[in-house]
Amino acid sequence: MHEEKVKQLIQRYSDVYLHVLKKIDSIIAEKVNKELTLDQYYILRYIMLNPDCKSIELAAVCHVNKSAITSMTNRLHEKGYIKRERSQSDRRSILLNVTEKGTEVFHRVERRIEDLVRSYIMYFDEDEAEMFVNTYEKLYRLMMAEEDQQT
Repeated sequence: MHEEKVKQLIQRYSDVYLHVLKKIDSIIAEKVNKELTLDQYYILRYIMLNPDCKSIELAAVCHVNKSAITSMTNRLHEKGYIKRERSQSDRRSILLNVTEKGTEVFHRVERRIEDLVRSYIMYFDEDEAEMFVNTYEKLYRLMMAEEDQQT
């Protein structure tokens, strides 16, 4: 691709990226915030999809320090959405799991987010929607590969 075309694409991306990201985060936060903060939702979602995870794992995935995760998981625990259990194989390790109440909240919030995304994605034809998601997945893979190379 020619350098001038790359610059144009970068400019177009920059023009919309921040607006779209902030708008989507704002809309999702509005849908989620009745029961969870956006960060709490992401953490609850991760724990839901990765039972028996540890705080250190969450910190790495969320790109924050362990004390920030501890603070967020404390709030989820206080609300009764997650439970902490000692590992049977390593009594020093604390495993995080979603409670029944947390599962109910997760599914309720997940449906709201799905409805939101559906309200936008329905304006894409199937090929456009597939390409959109494939592009984001590719960007994610590139970022993760770069991160792996740095560590």
